[in-house]
Amino acid sequence: MVHFIQYLQIECAYSFFFFFLSYRLHEARQWVQQLAPAGGCNLLKALKHVLTMKKLNSLVIIVGSCTDQPLEILADYAQQCMLGRKLLAHVVIYDCRSPAAVLKNLAELVRGRYHCYSSKGEVGDSQRGKGFFSHLFDDSLLLEGKLLIICIEVSTEFANTATSSFLLKPPKHEGPLVIQTSCFLAKTSTDWLKTNGLKAKKLNLYQVLAPNAFSPVEEFVPILQKTVSSTLHEKVMMQFEWHDGTVKNIHVDLPVLYNYQKLLAKMVRIYEKRIDWLSVASRRIWGITCFLYRVVILVDISATNSMYIIHIQHYLRLLLEEQMSDKDYFNIIAFGSDIVPWQLELVPSQPENLQKAWRWVLSLQCRGSRNFMSALRQAVEVDFKYKDNHKSQGLYLLTTGIPDQETHLISTYMAEACRGFDLQLHVCLFSVMEDVDSSGIIPARYANPTETAIAFKEIVHAANGRFHWFGEAGIFESDDITVIVSEIEKANNYSQKVPNTTLFIFLLGTVYRKYPKTTCTRKGVPSVTLPKKEEICSSKEWLTKYSIKKLKLELPRLMFGPSCTHRKKIVESLHKKVSAKYCTIFPSVEVNGVVKHLQVQSKELEIYTEQMEKVLQRYLQRIQWLLSGSRRLFGTILEANVCVLIDTSGSMDPYLPHITKELASLIWEQLRKNEVRFNLLRFSENTESWREYLVEATDKTCHDAVQWVSKFHAHGNTCILMALQKALSFQDIEALYVLTDGKPDTSCSLILKEIESLRKKQDIKIHTISFSCADREANEFLKKLASQTGGRYHCSFGDVDGQLAAHQMLMEGFDDEDDPVFPYFEGDDLKKLTEEVAKARSFLKQAKSLR
Repeated sequence: MVHFIQYLQIECAYSFFFFFLSYRLHEARQWVQQLAPAGGCNLLKALKHVLTMKKLNSLVIIVGSCTDQPLEILADYAQQCMLGRKLLAHVVIYDCRSPAAVLKNLAELVRGRYHCYSSKGEVGDSQRGKGFFSHLFDDSLLLEGKLLIICIEVSTEFANTATSSFLLKPPKHEGPLVIQTSCFLAKTSTDWLKTNGLKAKKLNLYQVLAPNAFSPVEEFVPILQKTVSSTLHEKVMMQFEWHDGTVKNIHVDLPVLYNYQKLLAKMVRIYEKRIDWLSVASRRIWGITCFLYRVVILVDISATNSMYIIHIQHYLRLLLEEQMSDKDYFNIIAFGSDIVPWQLELVPSQPENLQKAWRWVLSLQCRGSRNFMSALRQAVEVDFKYKDNHKSQGLYLLTTGIPDQETHLISTYMAEACRGFDLQLHVCLFSVMEDVDSSGIIPARYANPTETAIAFKEIVHAANGRFHWFGEAGIFESDDITVIVSEIEKANNYSQKVPNTTLFIFLLGTVYRKYPKTTCTRKGVPSVTLPKKEEICSSKEWLTKYSIKKLKLELPRLMFGPSCTHRKKIVESLHKKVSAKYCTIFPSVEVNGVVKHLQVQSKELEIYTEQMEKVLQRYLQRIQWLLSGSRRLFGTILEANVCVLIDTSGSMDPYLPHITKELASLIWEQLRKNEVRFNLLRFSENTESWREYLVEATDKTCHDAVQWVSKFHAHGNTCILMALQKALSFQDIEALYVLTDGKPDTSCSLILKEIESLRKKQDIKIHTISFSCADREANEFLKKLASQTGGRYHCSFGDVDGQLAAHQMLMEGFDDEDDPVFPYFEGDDLKKLTEEVAKARSFLKQAKSLR
């Protein structure tokens, strides 16, 4: 932060802010230059001052160190103050890793934008700092007639920190522990549910319905010579499918069911509170240490954690302060390549021992790899003199990566160690940023975060323990939280299965049950859930899950049921059809040529509009994704084993430099990133393949492939059939991607016939890509070839206009159905998605007109 201060010449007592509405920009810059750093990072105080301003439109927060307040407090305050306000929030992190997760989450919670800025290795480059701040003032954030507030954090902590060091320390990091004494016995979620679960509380749906559930009765009647079923249920009962698949006759007691649903809602709130409790303080890192008399903490201090040693020390501090005072004995073992135990055996969990352990933790240094097996042996095989009196023992491992030893060896050892002894191994996996290791340290073994998590789950399963996976962004997976979430889902499922009883009408003290003859299919507006990350699949597959129909957002279905159709009845005395006298009272609209009465409230239309705009925004984001990178020209590579065929005939000569550049992008962006086994084949009057078989997409093979395509030169005719026959001969091939700019030299019908014959032996999809082709007949052939083989046709025509239209709609809204409009996409993926966008905009326009 020191160089950032030099750039801005800012000096201030603590986190502060300044605002301007009509100040000139150069006056604001002059004002900034008069400020000086001191104190901590009191972001909450700054927000309290800023968010009370009613006319605030835009807020920029610039922070370079840990905030004094945790995310929960900042997020809760910001969300309450911004509720119902159209306030744009922008969070900028400057040369700082520690607060990144807190402020990134804060930006997401207030639906703002997040930016991380670094000048690594450029200390003293005042021009860069000047450019950064000038951009902040001069860019589009400053909108005419709107108030912009910029909140800049300039604490002393960062002003005095060397640029090469990102190891920021929390307040009072090196101070003594503040040991807490627990007022209740903590339990694992599995044990907690034994007394607080739905079954324990007798809130299982089938437990509630069982007293009034009866099996259907069937008897043989001799006089009728047939089996007769009781029809009693049709008058006083309803039929309900039981958990074992049988059908029961249920006598429905409405007050009981109403009270049951209230109790379910109450239990869900209790479960949500427990999840919140499990997600804060030391439990966010370690989970719960419970039912254990002896605890051994294993800490990963391998060299790859050198940039996170402050995090690890802080996590150990939280554990020692909050969860260790109620244990009988404890010890800490740090491990890298060597094993560094705090004590040779466990010691009593007395306050003085906890303080001594903390001072030892502050001296830890990271070095070596992860010799996890030696650390386990040190913890398990110690000859503890009070071992017989205190059998229950728990090992808590805090690590950031996969151990040096193979997973199956550790699992086997732990399974043997836990046999006949109350021993458990609990793993706390801390996911760190993979690009932090600037020293070039290579661990003994490597696995990506997902593979690492899978390995530790296998070890935990063998050791009767629990798995907890967290990172700066929050908790990714937790066995304790998972079982609670499962109970919530069970409660929601029971609530939905509660028998949908018919309407009771009370008249003159007598209860009548009225069964409607027709069922209205109009439903309430559903709340849609859409994926944030893009799925690698075709638009057809994607829309099977997220189309308007699948999301149940079709306007006619929601707003107009069969019972609201306008009808006229013949009146014999008048000899004509007459509408009911109330028809003029209810609003009516024409839907698909049929006049219907509007059966919806304005609030429902408002909710529908919000949901449809949310869906439209997601559709447009996927269109932008499909039109970005190598997907713009080649479409999306879906399969795991593919061959890409490139037309290098004479007509491709003007385009080859562009094609080779796009191929390089395809190789790295899609094939390498998604680990696709691939081969390349060029064709003109003859064919040439890069390899004679499919290869793994490694850095080396991708480099070789890029070099190979850079040597393409155009000549000759377009012999597609020969190229397809060659590519189909590759072993394990799943799909071909054929890029060409025109018709083949041979008969199109002959090629289709030959390919159909070849595909009878092996089911391989052929995706075709039309490049700069204006020949309608050639494009029709490519469409038929793709359709016949179950593939997709792709054409990049109109990509620029499509990107512009998507951007305009996202920026300007969806009010005008006719402007902007997408160009006509012939490619299957873009065509299906833009058609769905057009349908959604039509429904949205109609819904707004009804309002």
